[in-house]
Amino acid sequence: MAKGKAQDLFRSKSPVIMARLLRDIPSWTPMDAAADLGNLGQESAGFTLLQEQKPTVAGSQGGFGWYQWTGPRRRAYMAWCKKNGLNPAGDDANYGFHIFELKGEYKAVIPAVRAAKGLEAKVKAFERAYERAGTPHYSSRNQWAAIALEAWDAINTPPAPKPEPKPPAPVVVEKPVVADPGELHKPVTRSKTFWTWLLTAIGAPFAAFGNLDWRVQLAIVAIIVAFAIYGITRRAQLAQAVRDLKSEIGQ
Repeated sequence: MAKGKAQDLFRSKSPVIMARLLRDIPSWTPMDAAADLGNLGQESAGFTLLQEQKPTVAGSQGGFGWYQWTGPRRRAYMAWCKKNGLNPAGDDANYGFHIFELKGEYKAVIPAVRAAKGLEAKVKAFERAYERAGTPHYSSRNQWAAIALEAWDAINTPPAPKPEPKPPAPVVVEKPVVADPGELHKPVTRSKTFWTWLLTAIGAPFAAFGNLDWRVQLAIVAIIVAFAIYGITRRAQLAQAVRDLKSEIGQ
């Protein structure tokens, strides 16, 4: 079995020929067409040899074309090419005559290949019904057929679907802490008012008269505290008097 450039050429051309076979022979599957190409690969060394190198019949022209048509079949091929105005070395001529035979004198090849199970069995069925080689070389034919099927699958098998991207995680926006509106409007209790006054009374002298003697500061604080206590007490008394007056009027 040829390697290197011959395999590269065979891989590039096989899917094209297989597609034409599947179009012209609707009952065939890609495996059936690959079995055909496996025999073609063996006979023509992967499309690189059209003329038989060592003719079986000494002194004869030997086989020619993709399938090494020999003797009467070679002459029929040449006559067919002349009739249709095709170059015997061209792909269109080789393929055209092959289909001409498969739909004519060799039409039994089509159901024989179709009925065989598995690639190797199909390769053998094609060889026995169409090639009838003296030395079949099935191992090589099977390898060419496997290459043809692999090349076909590489082109015609759809790529696996890409996994859908995961949606981004939701952004958690922390709500600002807002004080309860009710808390803002709660009245300041009497005890809170007293202590606020007291702290202000104590702190103010120290802030304003920090350079004076502590005794003087203490005296000032005492006076301020006394006024604060008097103010709070007086305010409480006035509030109580108002309540008493409202109570008397209500009676």
